[in-house]
Amino acid sequence: MNTQARLLAEFLRLRIDESGKTLAVLSKQVGYSTSQLSTHLSGRIPPHDLVVGLIAATVPPALRERREAEAVRLLRDAEHPPRAVAKPVVPAQSSAVSLAKVQADQIQVYERLTRALEQEGELRQAAENSARLVWVLLGMVNTLEDRVRQLTGERDRLAADVAGGELEAARRRVGRAEEQKATAESELARAREKQRQAEELADRLRQEIEALTDDLDRLRGEGPSPHDHLRGPVVASPGPGEERDAAADDIDAALARATAVNDQDSDTIDRISTELTGQPTPVPQAQPLVPDNSLTSPDMANITAAQLKEDARAAAGRGNALEAARLYGALAARSAAYFGPHHQDTLLTRSYHAYWVDEAGDPATARDLYAILITAQNRAPAFADHEKTLINRHNHAYCTGKAGDPATARDLYADIVTDSLRVLGPDHKTTLASRHHHAHFTGEAGDLATARDLYAALITDRTRVLGPSHKDTLTSRHNHASCTGKAGDPATARDLYAALMADQNRVLGPDHENTLTSRHNHASCTGNAGDPATARDLYAHLITDRTRVLGPDHEDTLASRKQFDHWAREASGA
Repeated sequence: MNTQARLLAEFLRLRIDESGKTLAVLSKQVGYSTSQLSTHLSGRIPPHDLVVGLIAATVPPALRERREAEAVRLLRDAEHPPRAVAKPVVPAQSSAVSLAKVQADQIQVYERLTRALEQEGELRQAAENSARLVWVLLGMVNTLEDRVRQLTGERDRLAADVAGGELEAARRRVGRAEEQKATAESELARAREKQRQAEELADRLRQEIEALTDDLDRLRGEGPSPHDHLRGPVVASPGPGEERDAAADDIDAALARATAVNDQDSDTIDRISTELTGQPTPVPQAQPLVPDNSLTSPDMANITAAQLKEDARAAAGRGNALEAARLYGALAARSAAYFGPHHQDTLLTRSYHAYWVDEAGDPATARDLYAILITAQNRAPAFADHEKTLINRHNHAYCTGKAGDPATARDLYADIVTDSLRVLGPDHKTTLASRHHHAHFTGEAGDLATARDLYAALITDRTRVLGPSHKDTLTSRHNHASCTGKAGDPATARDLYAALMADQNRVLGPDHENTLTSRHNHASCTGNAGDPATARDLYAHLITDRTRVLGPDHEDTLASRKQFDHWAREASGA
């Protein structure tokens, strides 16, 4: 296995981890068996269609084009790994001058390519250092906010007691903490800017590397790849220690380390920028800390985490989905910076964020948020088979179908049902709910007969566990009748609806929307089963009740009127 094949395999495995999909699900989507997928993901060079198929199946649409370009580039590198320049075989009649020129060109191109690869490695490392530093500094800023608040309270208490020398010392501590907070915010802005600059320069270098690689392809011989000589990652300093209320001296030392990392990356970026463009990168003006999350407002950083949580809960309690999504998004970013991305509070807040994003009408974004959350939970041993992880997988699959991909949702639910049966048992509410949605999206994906059979089995278990009158049991019975009719058996569907309506009248009442919907579908199946006159009469009675309950201009009333006209014409032979 060459280095480029290993990098491609790692790249594809990371995309799969981020999607939250299993190999069994992907096998159906890309047309390769799970054993074939495992082989290719272990370092064997995959075919082009598999690479493109995996990207399409695992990457959100907004990122798909970029990720596919990266994967195809890695595949090309794996198929044509760089080699050392072989000594050209020169015909005896070639002149010494021509030979010298060819050799000089080869050496020049190879040196330029090697240097570009080294520069790209340095820039990617600088970007990674800056990304790590952003998280460290976000935690430091939040810690310093708490420290300033605590010291200010101590200062004010001493001022009220007229404590003399102690008051002056308290004032100095507050001033020092405020300076430290300002320094942390400034270094945070620098880290973000350096990350952006490094990524832009690295992308520019990648284009040059591809051009140089094409030039050198004809000159390659056997030998090691220039990539093999790039230095490994340098892990950024983690900043302050485990004690979040560290003394001021420790905070100063941590800030000094952050400044040193920023300075080192700044020197790297400026040097490479000068080599490429002749000018160093421009120095941005320091900006006040404003979170990057689009769901936050400029003053969000000035709200305490406790207040943010309270406001988010209040918005959710009011049913204000947009506001709840915005606040939980900000709280999730704050929690990740303070506790870390895998802390249980962070994971819980991120699940609330994804839920309210879906409730606000954006299932595609919610799907992607759930996918990232599931990957994080699977990496935390305590959450791998936890009920909360299964619930998030359930919500991820639901949002996937809601966003317009019922086939993938069906496959995701198939895996969820298997794991729920193993972890939670057959009678657990989450297991039963997952089976219901598996049947639903099976029908939405076009396999109505299988959906009908899945609902039939589910009704038996829901009746046993929840009872025949439970709303979930009634819902499954309704969907079973619907799939039965759509699968080509309107007579059986008519009888299923008739039995369902009797129970809905008793449990929900005759004016409940679900009862009225079942009456509408019962009349339709009656007509489709060959009895248009009875269907006409059923719709006539339904129109009277829907007009009374919903009003004459309601869309459901109008739909019943349209069906009445249709079956009236059918009954008259017109």
